Amino acid sequence: MNLDDKPLGIVGAGTMGSGIALSALYAGLDVILQDPFPGSLEKGKAYLESFLAKKGLEERISKVSFQAELEGLAPASVVIEAAPETLELKQQIFSKLDAICPKDTILATNTSTLSVTEIAAVTRHPGRVAGMHFFNPPAVLKLVEVVRGMETSRAAIDALFKLAQLLGKVPVEMGDTPGFIVNRVARPFYGEALRLLGEKAADHQAIDRVLEAGAGFRMGPFRLMDLIGIDINATAMRSMYEQTFGEPRYRPHWIQMQMMQAGRLGRKSGRGFYDYGDTLEESSELHLSEAPLSGPVLISKGTYAPGLAARLAEAGFPAADVAEDPPPVAGFVVTGREEDLAGEIRRVEARLPYTAPLFVQAADISLSSIMTHVSSPERLVAFDGLFLGDGGVVTLVASPLLKTDVKETAARIFASLDYEPLWAEDTPGLIAPRVVCMLVNEAAFAVLEGVADAETIDRAMQLGVNYPRGPLAWGRQIGYGRVLSVLDHMRSEYGEERYRACLLIRRWARQ
Repeated sequence: MNLDDKPLGIVGAGTMGSGIALSALYAGLDVILQDPFPGSLEKGKAYLESFLAKKGLEERISKVSFQAELEGLAPASVVIEAAPETLELKQQIFSKLDAICPKDTILATNTSTLSVTEIAAVTRHPGRVAGMHFFNPPAVLKLVEVVRGMETSRAAIDALFKLAQLLGKVPVEMGDTPGFIVNRVARPFYGEALRLLGEKAADHQAIDRVLEAGAGFRMGPFRLMDLIGIDINATAMRSMYEQTFGEPRYRPHWIQMQMMQAGRLGRKSGRGFYDYGDTLEESSELHLSEAPLSGPVLISKGTYAPGLAARLAEAGFPAADVAEDPPPVAGFVVTGREEDLAGEIRRVEARLPYTAPLFVQAADISLSSIMTHVSSPERLVAFDGLFLGDGGVVTLVASPLLKTDVKETAARIFASLDYEPLWAEDTPGLIAPRVVCMLVNEAAFAVLEGVADAETIDRAMQLGVNYPRGPLAWGRQIGYGRVLSVLDHMRSEYGEERYRACLLIRRWARQ
């Protein structure tokens, strides 16, 4: 491959194809951009001219040859196909490219979920066919997944690595498995969020808020689905489900199908989970009493609320023990593992004032289970202690018998620590622990099944979808024992294989 004297060919002038072309122009390469629809070529040209002008590189548009026929790609050293995500269409394109292009031309598909091996099977020279998956927007995001089909040659992989580096990207190599790295590992981010919404655990705004402000994602799953396109996201989910012969972790959700039927595809249609017209979102500003709290907020010595004790101390709540020090206290927080909760609750509950909320962590136990251990559910509030971070939001779950004044006190206590109290329904794993622990689990399955090593998977998820940290690094930070506890809790509550823990998670938890 010699890109110094041969252009880069691109099939498709849509969002991905034009974005890849823009990356190539930024790198100073010559480009052949092919699309059979004149309107698409015109739109692609306008896109390129606009972004080149912003960089002061207007003259580089002359380095693009716009072609309506695939035959126009014959001079290219590498051809990247960025057509719609349909196997039959891609196979038709590759069959034609195989006949048109010289046998030393590398043919790459930008597919996100389809089998590279199956696409290559229609060619006479499958050794030159590989995957080269860019992420949207291609001119911005650094990651490129370079995928080995069953017959792909080492020379083809090396050539695509070189091309990715010329484009200023970070290539990672992997085998031809469903969803590759990013689209596979990211499935729970959308799938669990949709299930939470379908079960009415919280609305889509609240789920996005928890995962953005509580877990640190740049965009929550519903905002991100709207940006990607709900139809595109649903197609990827369905493809993963079908290619894995019905693996329950990838089961599509009826909400996405219903949104597509209604034409609510996200930003591109003006409406998705959010309305992109002139309608303003309702304010979520809280109006809480500013009266002083009547006493300290005390905390148990458990490990399921890392950082909360320091946060309480910074806010001026003195260290004490309700079992030893007399009331009044404003509230008590139980932060242990599920097996330790009952004893800790019995130790303190009789000493708590009737009006003081009893907070109990609920990442690996449901509120309904906690209620069997308390004598006064009128003051019981479950909370997510694993994802308190440095502020933002805290997920709270009210006992069905929670008194109004105790609920107000519970919200005020966390607001005094600079957390936005967000009330959700009782659901296994709550919101952030459920989604993040399933991401960790999926990444562990990818390691177990030889998709890539842990370091590569973590790097891919950070570069490809801007995760705040790699899922396996996240698992180490949370503690694999806690991750396993959350997963086992969800599997027990739902009775579904969807939530089975990867054996690597169990192994790492023991270690």
